[in-house]
Amino acid sequence: MLKITRKSVFVLIMIICMVTITALAGCSNNSANNSANTNGTTPAANDKNTDTNDATNADPLSAAAGNAIIEADLAAVVTPDYFKNTPEFEYTIQLGPTPLEKGSYGQRYFEKKYNVKLKFVDIDESNRKEQLNLMYATGTTPDIVQVSLPDVSDYSKQGLLAELPTAMIEEHMPNYYAMLQKYDPQLLSITRVNGKNMGLARFNLNGGIPRAGNIRADWLENVGVTEIPSTIQELEEVFIKFRNDDPDQNGAKDTYAISNPSDYAGKHWFQSIFGAYGTNPFNWVERDGKLQFGLTAPETKDALKLLNKWYELGLIDPEFIMDKGRSSDAVDIATKFAQGKLGYVDSLNFDDVQWDNDGHISFRWVANQPEWQAWFEANKDDKTKLYSTGVFTDFDDSAPGPIYITMPPVTGPEGESGYQREGYSNSVVVFGKHLEEEQEKFEKLLKIMEHQHSDFDSYLAQSYGPEGLMWVKNDKGENALNADWSKHELFHPQFKKLGVNWITNIMNWTNPEFMAIWGPQTEQRYKLTGDVIREYPFYEDLLKVVLPSQGKYTELLDTRVKEYVIKTIAGDIDIDSTFDDTVARWYKDGGEILTKEANDWYSSTK
Repeated sequence: MLKITRKSVFVLIMIICMVTITALAGCSNNSANNSANTNGTTPAANDKNTDTNDATNADPLSAAAGNAIIEADLAAVVTPDYFKNTPEFEYTIQLGPTPLEKGSYGQRYFEKKYNVKLKFVDIDESNRKEQLNLMYATGTTPDIVQVSLPDVSDYSKQGLLAELPTAMIEEHMPNYYAMLQKYDPQLLSITRVNGKNMGLARFNLNGGIPRAGNIRADWLENVGVTEIPSTIQELEEVFIKFRNDDPDQNGAKDTYAISNPSDYAGKHWFQSIFGAYGTNPFNWVERDGKLQFGLTAPETKDALKLLNKWYELGLIDPEFIMDKGRSSDAVDIATKFAQGKLGYVDSLNFDDVQWDNDGHISFRWVANQPEWQAWFEANKDDKTKLYSTGVFTDFDDSAPGPIYITMPPVTGPEGESGYQREGYSNSVVVFGKHLEEEQEKFEKLLKIMEHQHSDFDSYLAQSYGPEGLMWVKNDKGENALNADWSKHELFHPQFKKLGVNWITNIMNWTNPEFMAIWGPQTEQRYKLTGDVIREYPFYEDLLKVVLPSQGKYTELLDTRVKEYVIKTIAGDIDIDSTFDDTVARWYKDGGEILTKEANDWYSSTK
């Protein structure tokens, strides 16, 4: 049951008025200009065939009903004083997808809220990089563009981008600046080119949460282990028991400790084990202040020798060469873990281990545990309780059934530990060179971004639209996603009809405090799960750009590494007799060039 509020009554009145006026006038919606390159201020009429002649038969999922909600919401938008008292600049933007029609809700909200005009640059998203190159080559330089990190250097060297001094970020985006300082200060320097900052990294909360290891608590108990392993040696002892001591108590020797997501990027292969040695054969790591490719690090040799030992002991599933990390129609690692074939998994995201009967691990786990099935069924109508279970970090006898423990990374022989993470930024925004000569316009744009990042009501509207469409208030007065939204005539999977989310909210998903806004399930995901795992030690690939020669030497960074890792673990080749020659050949075949380019970039960020 939805809560009836004063606002919802007002919306209903608006719907009736609009439909009645339309019926009396005998009007129909005219076809709107379909170009996203033009600026518009008229309502987006997203359905040209809706019958609106009878107010009493108005379909709540129709475009007419949706547009009435939009008009009511926009009528209530208030422009803050700062933006009201600054010039009405026109901003040309290219953030990715663009609205299907001019005058979308997102565009009109943005324009009214910030006293500006918006003009979208429409490009073919299926070939984004080439289209961006063509855009710039034909003389179109938007005020703001979303790019990948490697593009910053390319476009900066072509003289297309405005410098964004760090002091400007701190002055005009103080909340965002402080947040970057808190989570990862390096994000303020990764966009430097030849000592100048040429862009702004967009914060990505999920990328800052590492892929944690998970171990079956019931197996630990069944083999007599009462403490979570904290060192690589203790983990090895547990793994031996998982293989030899019948942890599933079925009387057969049919269990393994660990496997490998062969379909994943190499950096996720046995990532927690490599982390215990302070390396990863697929990452660029720092040694003596310089970047070194992980395959060439001596610590990688030590980790591979351990993995080969485990394989010879039968601890690693012999199907590790072809096991899938994630699949909806085949037995993957999560399925093997849940079904009692594996005792440890370290390759999945934090939301996969969330105890919501929806994550990739938790869904399969519940499907194999009758006690958990009964618990979820009994609490399905109490969302607060249903999503009250945080990650288990130790044994817990109060749990409804068997659990998996999300454990801190084990420490290696030299005290190293960590799980692989992607990093807090996966995209960057850059600014047109002309803004260096239009400081007031530049500063206003930064303040708009700060407002989008900091003001919850504006963030909600610009990411998810007005109340009553994509989201509603439930009977407890909480924000909740509308279960019927996908049936609405204004629905579009990329938000192109409403024109919100990534289309007009430059700072979408950048505020950690705005992630858990859809009630208990998102609170469980980000607070009871993500916030716990985020605190675990981590490591990440320190190279954040595509190297100039990378396309020429892709095999050196992927295929060759995978082949060597698989063959050494499986014992097809001897590590001691081949490692040094493998490293020397890697450098000779192009690794020297890649290493020089990597360090040229690395030094430019300092």
